[in-house]
Amino acid sequence: MYTSILDHFKVEGNRLLFDGVDLLSIVEKYGTPIFIFSESRLKENAKFIQESFRKEYRETYIHYALKANSILSILKIFKDEGLKCEVSSTGELYKAIKAGFNPEDIIYNSPGKRVEDLYYAVKSRINCINVDSFYEMMLLNNIASELNLKVGISLRVVPEVMTPTLKTGISRSKFGFEIGELFKAYRLALELKNIDIKGIHAHIGSQISDLTSWENSSRTIVDIVNQLYNDLKIELDHINLGGGIPVDYTKTLVEEDNELPAYYKVKFDIHDIARTISTNLRRLKYDVKLYIEPGRSLVADACILLTRIVNFKERSSGEKWLIVDAGFNILPSARILRWYYPILNVSRIDEKHDTSFRIGGPLCDAEDVYHDVEGEENGFQKLPRYRRLPGKTSPGDVLAFLHTGAYGPEVMMNFNGMLRPPYLMILRNGDVKIIRRRDELDDLYRYEEF
Repeated sequence: MYTSILDHFKVEGNRLLFDGVDLLSIVEKYGTPIFIFSESRLKENAKFIQESFRKEYRETYIHYALKANSILSILKIFKDEGLKCEVSSTGELYKAIKAGFNPEDIIYNSPGKRVEDLYYAVKSRINCINVDSFYEMMLLNNIASELNLKVGISLRVVPEVMTPTLKTGISRSKFGFEIGELFKAYRLALELKNIDIKGIHAHIGSQISDLTSWENSSRTIVDIVNQLYNDLKIELDHINLGGGIPVDYTKTLVEEDNELPAYYKVKFDIHDIARTISTNLRRLKYDVKLYIEPGRSLVADACILLTRIVNFKERSSGEKWLIVDAGFNILPSARILRWYYPILNVSRIDEKHDTSFRIGGPLCDAEDVYHDVEGEENGFQKLPRYRRLPGKTSPGDVLAFLHTGAYGPEVMMNFNGMLRPPYLMILRNGDVKIIRRRDELDDLYRYEEF
């Protein structure tokens, strides 16, 4: 049964509990800003995604994309839930092995693997490297030959599928082989003695919130696989359809924002994606394994960010501004992508959220705001102009940003000399554990010399 992150919240009087833990008590002990994960929600997501796909296609293997969040405690949870993993650098491969993943359960995907990256991957004897070009294939074969090893590969193809959001499955992107050169690439792979052809890979984007994209991508890949069998007698071990499973960012405890692009609201569930893909896989001429590489959908809605209001001002226009202690230094997607996160007032959770506020972060940068500056100027805004909070919201109040578990610690920065916040996890037994510590002032120059 599918559950929601909202099932993990409970309001008791004027206090908001997350997995039974009072959020204001966490702030009193650990301060702000602070990220808080739910172990229970991470496990629910892993189980639900795995079961949804295997119900439709039994030979499905879920590979968690470490780029979404590679904190070791999170990796250990997913390993214990039976997931495999996908990495995109030597660093991620190192962390995956450190977390306990077997090399046979790891696939490596990146458009820019350095020579030393390929040596490390081949020596680690991972399951498969997703090859991105002719040059990389030759380089990889030479490295494997030097090491007297055979390396498993999958060829990444762009299936020319447009998606509503971030687009990585079209030829004007930097990724993979075009369809027109793919058969030449497989012919070359057949000739290389240290290459073991294992599969085909296609990742068409992130937050893919329409079923048509999943339909088009899986249909195209199945057609290619059948043609490879007919023309080259190649039988693949697996088809890897990448990630992109969307998250419904509109889920909140208070009234939903309406001024949002359609891709934030998901009108289908993972079962529908799995069913769409499996319908096309039934047209294959032989049986293969299905690999899926979710990242965002496993971690995003398992985490919240708590931040405190530190300043207030009201303009002559009547606009009310709140300044919080969390900026794009810890939520960079809010600036880079103008990504949306629901916001609620934890300190006044029992009050109606009906008053409009502009919200900004603490950084000395005009772009450090939670609305779309450029969009408001050109008439195509991706974010609401105002956020609705209780009318008495004021400095000292604690706000919660929901669905903040994806693309966090890896892309945080110390801009303006800001310290990176800690990550906590509420365990299933109700204990609270630090899984990534807060920066200390000495960390600001730890890698510098003078």
